[in-house]
Amino acid sequence: MIVHRTDTVPVEKLRIAVTDAVAPVMSAISRPFETMADSFSGIKTMRQLKAENIRLKAENERLQQWYDAALKYQAQNKSLQDLLNVKADAALSFVTTRVVSDPGGSFVKSVLLPVGLGDNVAKGNAVMSGRGLIGRVTEVGERSARVLLVTDLNSRIPVIVQNTRTHAILAGKNTSLLRLERLPIDSSLSVGQRIVTSGDGGQLPPDIPIGTIVEVGPAGVIVQPLADIETVTYVQVINAQVDRGLLTGEITPAQPKHGKR
Repeated sequence: MIVHRTDTVPVEKLRIAVTDAVAPVMSAISRPFETMADSFSGIKTMRQLKAENIRLKAENERLQQWYDAALKYQAQNKSLQDLLNVKADAALSFVTTRVVSDPGGSFVKSVLLPVGLGDNVAKGNAVMSGRGLIGRVTEVGERSARVLLVTDLNSRIPVIVQNTRTHAILAGKNTSLLRLERLPIDSSLSVGQRIVTSGDGGQLPPDIPIGTIVEVGPAGVIVQPLADIETVTYVQVINAQVDRGLLTGEITPAQPKHGKR
């Protein structure tokens, strides 16, 4: 204490010399403790990795069970369809592309895609992210297409509540949330129920997931989209090959078949 309180030059030189002499010794002494601390940290990390590995293995086993069950039910469904001669749904084609413009703006919620007629994209096609429907194609050119997002105020999509099959219209609000409209009077909905496309009108394929109900109250039935629409980067355009009569309501009379004479 006396040495450190003394500010004379000789004492300062002595203090520096002692510090220089002691520093390597302190460094050498501290290395085993640092190594021990690193070892404990490594052991902790290994234990965490082991626990994570056990969790992932259990989750993988559950997913494998679901996968096996899905294959079983798929085979049963195909067999029953063949047995009953069920008319299959319209064939679907997919185009995956990158969003070239963000939603931007307070009044128009839309994005542009660098695909068009040459890529088998058509007006009315459904557009999905990896989690659910984000919109539908409203304008299409040879090499570009505009997508009206489900959050846009002008967006109206026929939907159903997945577990009750209750029909409704899903409307955009120019916010991150959606609202169910034209619900039956006796519909009893609850938070957590999933909303999917109904396929009514033949424009969008049925059973495409859109969102889940997050509020049922005075403001109506509010739905949270499954997809993070504001940050979506890659999307998939779904083209359903449907009869035009399903879109227009006009049924073209069948041409009479002439047999060979």
